[in-house]
Amino acid sequence: MSDTGTLRGDLLAWAETSVASIRTPEGRALVRAVALSMPSNVRTQDERAQHFRRRMHSIEQIRQRATARGEDPPPLEQILDQLVAPFYLRAIFAIDPPATGYPELLVDRLLGNGGTGTD
Repeated sequence: MSDTGTLRGDLLAWAETSVASIRTPEGRALVRAVALSMPSNVRTQDERAQHFRRRMHSIEQIRQRATARGEDPPPLEQILDQLVAPFYLRAIFAIDPPATGYPELLVDRLLGNGGTGTD
């Protein structure tokens, strides 16, 4: 993930990339496959864990860059709950994100910058 120079910009870039991925049939299929792989065998558990670790690693990099710039990023759990979870929930249940503005809405809500749009 590239460094945009701000926490908001980095989170927005991450969110836009996530939405773009989830909009593809392959991206939705991957998310559903990961969700459906809940405890079965060691191989699928490992695949699910690797998928999750990659996502968390990119978010941790964003948090670390923000801290290095003197910004105060939200805790990882808050980012998971308010930014990551809505994308995955929509993908799992085949609910497309709104056509425009959804990443900005979630990022601004996460950072306390308003964001009161509707779906």
